[in-house]
Amino acid sequence: MKEKHIPSLYNSQKIDFLNEPIFFGEGKNLQRYDIQKYPFYERLSQRMLSYFWRPEEVSLVKDVNDFQSLTEQERFIFTENLKYQILLDSVQGRSPFLTFGQVVTLPEVEEAIIIWDFFETIHSMSYSYIIKNVYPDPVAVFDQIMDNTMIQERAGAVTEKYNDFYHALIRYQARQLGMKADKEITLDELKKKLYLALISVNILEGVRFYVSFACAFAFAENKKMEGNAKIIKFIARDENEHLAVTLKMIRALQKNESEGFAHLIPGLEDEVYALFRDAAEQEMRWAEYLFEKGSIIGLNAKLLTKYMKYLTDKRLRGVGLEPIYGETNNPLTWINHWLKNDTVEVLPQETEISSYVVGGIDMTASSDEDFDF
Repeated sequence: MKEKHIPSLYNSQKIDFLNEPIFFGEGKNLQRYDIQKYPFYERLSQRMLSYFWRPEEVSLVKDVNDFQSLTEQERFIFTENLKYQILLDSVQGRSPFLTFGQVVTLPEVEEAIIIWDFFETIHSMSYSYIIKNVYPDPVAVFDQIMDNTMIQERAGAVTEKYNDFYHALIRYQARQLGMKADKEITLDELKKKLYLALISVNILEGVRFYVSFACAFAFAENKKMEGNAKIIKFIARDENEHLAVTLKMIRALQKNESEGFAHLIPGLEDEVYALFRDAAEQEMRWAEYLFEKGSIIGLNAKLLTKYMKYLTDKRLRGVGLEPIYGETNNPLTWINHWLKNDTVEVLPQETEISSYVVGGIDMTASSDEDFDF
C-alpha cells in the first residue's frame, strides 16, 4: 500500500469523513460538523467552550497581603510550583496543534485540538497575571525559571516525545514532497512516535501538574493565597478536559483497527510503562525538593509521594495498562472538592463563576462517563 500524507491546508477532493482515520487520512477539507465519526469530540468542545474564563475575573488583592505573611518555606513552595507550571504550559500553549494538528483528519477532532491549544495559552497568561500581581519584581521570577535544573529536567522529559514526533514528521513530509531528508522514516515509524507523544501528553495532563495543584489547594485550605487557588481550580478543570482529549484518542487508536495503529501499539507497551514511571518518579523527587526545608499544614512530601503513586496507577488503568505501584487509596481525599466541584465559591464582592449555561444547555455537569477522569 502506498504511503501518503502530503502536507496541505486544503484537499479539494470529496472526503468521506465517516470512514477517515483520526490521523494521516486524506487531508484537511471542510470544517463540517453535521456528520461526525466521533461525536464525543464535538460534545467535549462545547463543554470546553462553556468553561471560558479569564484570570482577571479573580481578585488577587488578598493574595498580595497573604504572600507577605508567608514563611520563607511557604514562599519557596508557592514560587517554585508557579515556575514549573509556567514552563509546562508554555510547551502546551503551542505544541498540540503544531504536532497533532498537522496530521489530524477529522474536523471534530481538529476543533477539539484548536480549543485545547487556546485554553493552554489562557493558562500561561494566568500565571503571568498571578506573578505580576503578587511579586514585587515579576521579571526576576521569570528570569529564574530557566536556571532551575529540577524544572529543566522535567521540562526535557515533557518535550522529548513531542520533539521526536515533530522532527520525524518534518522528515516524513519532506520525503512526501520530493525533498531529500537526512533520515527517511516510514509511516509506521511515524505513527509509533505520534502514539508515544500522545501518551506523554496524557501523562502531562493527568500526572505532572498534580503536585503543583495539590500545593495550591493546600494553601487555600489554610485560608492563604485563595485567589491563586481559584485560578488553579479553573486550570485543573481545563486540564481534566484536555486529559479527556488525549485519552479518547489513545483508546480509539488502541481499539479501532481502521485507525491504523492497533498493530503497532502492543510493541510500545514497555516504553509506555517507562514514561509513566519516569514521570511519577520525577514528580516524587519534585515533592522532596519542595518540602526539603519543611511542610505546610495538611501536606508534606510523604503524602505527595503516596498521592503520585495512587494517581499514576489510576492513569495507567485509564490507558488500559496494569498499575505499577499498588496504591489503591487516595491519601489526599480533601483535594477532590477542588477537582470535581464545578462551582467556585466566591466572596460577595466578586463575580467570577465557573459554570455557565450555553445555548440553553446546562454544562455544569455531565452524566456521560467519557467526561469522568
